[in-house]
Amino acid sequence: MDMKKIGCFLKELRKEKHLTQEQLAEILLVSGRTVSRWETGTNCPDLSVLIQIAEFCHVEIKEILDGERKKEKMDKELKETLTKVADYNRLEKEQAAKAGNTAFGLSFVLCAAMIVIQLTLLGNLLLVAGETLVLLAGGIAYIGIMMHKGIWETGSRFTSTPLHDILISVVCAGLSAAVLALVYLRLGASASLTARVALLFFAGITLVGFLVLRMLACLSSKRKRADS
Repeated sequence: MDMKKIGCFLKELRKEKHLTQEQLAEILLVSGRTVSRWETGTNCPDLSVLIQIAEFCHVEIKEILDGERKKEKMDKELKETLTKVADYNRLEKEQAAKAGNTAFGLSFVLCAAMIVIQLTLLGNLLLVAGETLVLLAGGIAYIGIMMHKGIWETGSRFTSTPLHDILISVVCAGLSAAVLALVYLRLGASASLTARVALLFFAGITLVGFLVLRMLACLSSKRKRADS
């Protein structure tokens, strides 16, 4: 395929619709930069987006791939097959991501539970500091890989929204604050001091957790649009 020729044809189709790159990007739910990459031949649209462009511009996919108009019409069954293939690829990607998320989630929760148990029994933060750092590093690395692949939210039964993110932050911060309070009490701290520390810790972790989740959702969304 001649990427430059395809890009010029896509540019021609856009201009026939009297649209700017940004306007076309909004219609296709991608970024203006992505449209620019298509038109310069740097990148090609995904199959699902290619079908959208063909339908919107009333051309055949074969015409787009050839970079010029043809007289013969695309067979309806072939078009349906390509659509199903695109849907199948998306489903396959979601299933793989869901399996990975589930496996990592179970491992992460199990490791975190063991750290909490050690912390409450021993009452010494330094004894579990190393394990905690390893767990956090593993979590950050996993999230980084998932975001790099553009599937951080793929396969999840929950959609990242401000409400969901604040609920997750509150629950996680509450559990962490409770563990911290138990440790302080075991170390001999007074009930009033323990309550103040736990409350401040709860508020801080809730805020930080919410901001991190919102940032991850935003970055993941941008990554998926850029790859479209």
